[in-house]
Amino acid sequence: MPKPTTRPNPRATLKNLGLAPSRRRSQNFLRDDHLARRLAEAIMASGPDLPIVEIGPGLGALTKPLLTAGATVLAVELDHGLAKALETWPEVLAGRLKVIPRDILTTRLADLGPGPFVVAGNLPYNLSTPILFWFLAQAPLAKAGIFMLQKEVAQRLVAKPGQDGYGRLAVALSLWTEAKIILEAPPWAFQPKPKVYSSVVILRPKTPPTVSLASLGRLTAAVFHARRKTLANNLLAAYGPEKTREVLENFGLPALVRAETLAPELLAELARYLEDGETELAVP
Repeated sequence: MPKPTTRPNPRATLKNLGLAPSRRRSQNFLRDDHLARRLAEAIMASGPDLPIVEIGPGLGALTKPLLTAGATVLAVELDHGLAKALETWPEVLAGRLKVIPRDILTTRLADLGPGPFVVAGNLPYNLSTPILFWFLAQAPLAKAGIFMLQKEVAQRLVAKPGQDGYGRLAVALSLWTEAKIILEAPPWAFQPKPKVYSSVVILRPKTPPTVSLASLGRLTAAVFHARRKTLANNLLAAYGPEKTREVLENFGLPALVRAETLAPELLAELARYLEDGETELAVP
């Protein structure tokens, strides 16, 4: 993949602001204008005329082309220095950019307006999985989610039963959304430059299953906990012998079957069967 011709210098911009990249927050700033425009186009196409909730806008590499395209952006930024810098943009006074200085994981879409929203962002590598589960819990108010994340994580999102990487994340996402990888980003598209490639995934919410996300999370945490063990052994450790025997008999499952070979829909049925009266949608 060729290197970008347009290369802003986030490190210099941060220095001018009296800031520096935070390793603790896994900050890798997008510096490829062409990639930012392509990503903005995908976001705008996912929900024309809908407000966009941008997670971790940073220096605004993606925010700028979104605003140029006419979007209204709700920028949720935990880093107070970066949030303060975004507050100086003229679009704030114009009402097209609202900066929300808080953690996305403690934010509900319902608190930001009636929706629906398009949710997007270049996700920190160390927080991508919690944010994806957060998105599932917010899915009723989301038209789509478009996220840049580590390529390995993206491949796990779209993994099918029996494939490498198939696990809790793939099961939950396939039940609540339609997931598709749409773009790839090389390390040199960011500063600091990560050691891995990134991918952009689009998640389109669909009719959810009739099982709570919390119950599914409990089941998948149990059955994928020790991947080399059989489904029966993992169920035994989490639910006890009586429930394990009931599940195997009632669902006609062989004793040696492993969870990574089972379809998401079947795992949802198992979670519903084992449900302890939980109905509230919650992040596992």
